[in-house]
Amino acid sequence: MNQTQLVAPAPHGPPTAQLRPLTAGAPPADVVPRRTDDFLIRRAVVEDHCRLSAMLDGLSELSLYFRFQTAVGRPPRASVIEPMLRSSGESWVAEHDNHLIAHAMWAWAHGALDTPTAELAAIVADPYQSRGLGMRLLNLAGAHARAAGAQQLLLVVSTANDRTLRLIRRRWPTAPAERDGALINFLIPTDTPPQASAQPWASATTSSTSAPWSATN
Repeated sequence: MNQTQLVAPAPHGPPTAQLRPLTAGAPPADVVPRRTDDFLIRRAVVEDHCRLSAMLDGLSELSLYFRFQTAVGRPPRASVIEPMLRSSGESWVAEHDNHLIAHAMWAWAHGALDTPTAELAAIVADPYQSRGLGMRLLNLAGAHARAAGAQQLLLVVSTANDRTLRLIRRRWPTAPAERDGALINFLIPTDTPPQASAQPWASATTSSTSAPWSATN
């Protein structure tokens, strides 16, 4: 599953609220690498630059378009890679056979939003799509954004990305959506529980708890 572009990362925290401390059960400041379905998920580091570039260079044009909504170059330009590793929030990668196969992140969304908002994005290598890996990563990113003080999550999706649109509408059928040209923006409060019947998303969660945006590390 692929989400679309992120806003430019800001150098500081949420625009309208102070960071709140982690509560009991919240994700720790670091992510212990863990294996799930033969994928190693860990926090991204700046040393991943070349490996992330190689992953993006091997993606289909459609996957790149759904994630970035613009040309990224082949190999991808440094201006594309660096914000993915140095966001105003956090980022993660998944590995398989010593190759990066997925990336996810959250960053503070700035602009006309009065509520502390984290934008989520993920991209998965074509051979590993439709396995729930993207949603595992997005659940992890959403949990950490919530722990950092985000009160709502922004998902920006191409109008042509039917699969992602169906998943979001099935999981959060009441989520406000606004069309912006070729994109649809979804704003989801972090305390909104997902629709229980959304089986494709439920199978991709990183925790067995039913609490929204929770994750185990």
